[in-house]
Amino acid sequence: MLTGAKGYIASQLLPAFRERYDLRLVDLSPGEGVEVADLLSDPADDLRRLFDGVDTVVHTAYHRPTGDDPQSRYEGERRNVDMMQRVYQLALETGVRRVVAASTNQAAKWYEQPYFQGLRDRVSPEDYPRPDSFYGWAKAAYESLGFLYACGSLGRKLDVIQVRIVVPREVDAAKFVDQPTYRYVRELAGYISERDLQQLFVKSIETPDIADEYGVPFHIFYGVSNNARTFWSITNARRVIGYQPQDDSERRFADDIARMLYGSRDGSR
Repeated sequence: MLTGAKGYIASQLLPAFRERYDLRLVDLSPGEGVEVADLLSDPADDLRRLFDGVDTVVHTAYHRPTGDDPQSRYEGERRNVDMMQRVYQLALETGVRRVVAASTNQAAKWYEQPYFQGLRDRVSPEDYPRPDSFYGWAKAAYESLGFLYACGSLGRKLDVIQVRIVVPREVDAAKFVDQPTYRYVRELAGYISERDLQQLFVKSIETPDIADEYGVPFHIFYGVSNNARTFWSITNARRVIGYQPQDDSERRFADDIARMLYGSRDGSR
């Protein structure tokens, strides 16, 4: 089952998913092959039928908060945390094997500040979450909730993987012409191509055993390609699910990089 089936991340995953799986598509908005449901507000009894018989839930659904003030943003993102909890709970109750959820690097985005200052070279999924926005806080809450459902304290152990996606789009150099260089470099470091994003999610779904050294089937993976400029570690994704990203922003955007960072097409100064 793919939630948020009409959203941006889902649109990148669907080509690969359609080739491999029998799909149940769920979204708030109607569309071809989409079952309309509100995972936050619909009665649990109505939603259970969507989860019955499902092997894996890939959760990309998202309610965008309204209002720009801190209280509105907090209340809006809290609704997304509540929705994630309902997905976990319904999955647990209906026998779903695994939940793979779209998280974000913003669950630990504060670490970019020491990175830009040259005080830190890498961030790992094992580093303590340090969000600097309510959006990032909500995703960090997704993750701690996921561990609760994976560790077995609520009954059986539900497999949970959270994918902290960083830059799931082509890097448009034109948008950074008048920006500090580090912002462009940051996009290059966080880039993930569509085919690498698909591979990361497919392997998160299909790897049979994801138990950690303590027997808990829970992991957080960063969603980036095999970029020469790195900050977000994918070591555990390589080890646990065999993630082998095919793309590198340094090669994909080589001409732009030469022009933006070195002042010429061939990289000469």
